[in-house]
Amino acid sequence: MIPDYVNGKWDVQVKGFSPAGCYEWFKGSRPKVPWARLVWNEWLVPKHQFLGWLIAQGSLKTNDKLVLYGIDVDDRCYLYAQATEVSDHLFFECAYSKQIIHCINQKLNCHIPENNVLDWCLHKTGTKLQIGVQAAIVWGAMYHIWREKNKCRIDGVITRPNNCSYKIIEEVKARIRGRDFQHVTKAEIDWQRLKNLYVMVA
Repeated sequence: MIPDYVNGKWDVQVKGFSPAGCYEWFKGSRPKVPWARLVWNEWLVPKHQFLGWLIAQGSLKTNDKLVLYGIDVDDRCYLYAQATEVSDHLFFECAYSKQIIHCINQKLNCHIPENNVLDWCLHKTGTKLQIGVQAAIVWGAMYHIWREKNKCRIDGVITRPNNCSYKIIEEVKARIRGRDFQHVTKAEIDWQRLKNLYVMVA
């Protein structure tokens, strides 16, 4: 039950009142989004998570949107100048992005598709750890693709896809190393070894 506002004061002496109930009342009811479990999970690096949230909502300011806002920029992709920079192109269709995914697949024995990556994530099965780690890899790739695009725009240089994929994997490994492995099963550890993601935890 929600407290009443009486005579300029909140009446908190209401039977059944709880902070959680009050929070839910202020928040209101909102429809669940399918990408929530991919973005808001403990395995993501926080900076990757924030960018993933922007991407999932379609809020990332790609060049095509900047042009629509009246900003004088070239709407072409900085990584592949023959195409317009829209979100789908930058992360799923750009030749540079595809090379990064290809390198990750080789290093981690994965089969991440070059197209429809988010759809692939949404339909992945497995344990919470497996789904979370694979989402962390995908959002990590998108974060670094976005970072390389901005670096190319400012400095005119980009990191080789193989080196970029190495950075992504090392950041995900560091995140795994920082998690609580008390309840990780042997099957999950074997899965991490298979994907070359296993890290020794003291």
